[in-house]
Amino acid sequence: MATKNGSPAGAAPDRSSPDGFAAWNEEMVERYDIERYYERAHPVVRWLEHRRLAALLRLARPRPGDRVLEVGCGAGHVLERFAVAIRTGIDLSPGMLARTRRRLGAAVTLSRASADRLPFPDAAFDVVVCTEVLEHTPDPAAVVVELMRVAGPHGRVVVSIPNETEIDRVKRVLGRTPVLRRWLRTLAAEGNEWHLHRFDLALLRRIIAGSARIRGLVGIPGRLLPLRYVALLGAEPRAAGRPA
Repeated sequence: MATKNGSPAGAAPDRSSPDGFAAWNEEMVERYDIERYYERAHPVVRWLEHRRLAALLRLARPRPGDRVLEVGCGAGHVLERFAVAIRTGIDLSPGMLARTRRRLGAAVTLSRASADRLPFPDAAFDVVVCTEVLEHTPDPAAVVVELMRVAGPHGRVVVSIPNETEIDRVKRVLGRTPVLRRWLRTLAAEGNEWHLHRFDLALLRRIIAGSARIRGLVGIPGRLLPLRYVALLGAEPRAAGRPA
């Protein structure tokens, strides 16, 4: 027996095709419940998330009437924070889009789309946010190109990533200390099968090279222990003599 995406029943979808990748992504959506993460996670995780969202808003600087796009809007927890703006969200997952619609109602415009092929013209938005999404995409460099394109040269693009190098270091330290091992369970969800890339600041710099530059950077929860990074990206300056 085959599934509706053509894979044998019980087999993982073939991620090499767009349809197969979308089916696999939908499986991950069901397996890793974002509602539980935001609403019932360990208090330490919720504290980290609060700091991440605060940094995101600080760098994005949404103003009344700004056109804001969230790429990979999930269940709408981030887009909810941009209530002063004209909001648009895209996600590859129909399930996630349905959750965003339940959360935000008709106040947002939602579309199903892939992050590396955004269905919008150049410079269509004042603010573009893409948080904890790049590590889940097959080609994060192509996603960054699209983020910069739809923001245009004067738009504000804000991304956030897990800093898995630091997360792994903290896990090793906690694992050696019996009384702290329970905190290891708090961080266990940071590395899972949904991540297609092992992100850190070095990888972020590599994937944006040639298409964007980092204009602002915040470590979460802080500079000395950056388990996540929130980055404000700007357009690469044009080389002297390069035609517009």
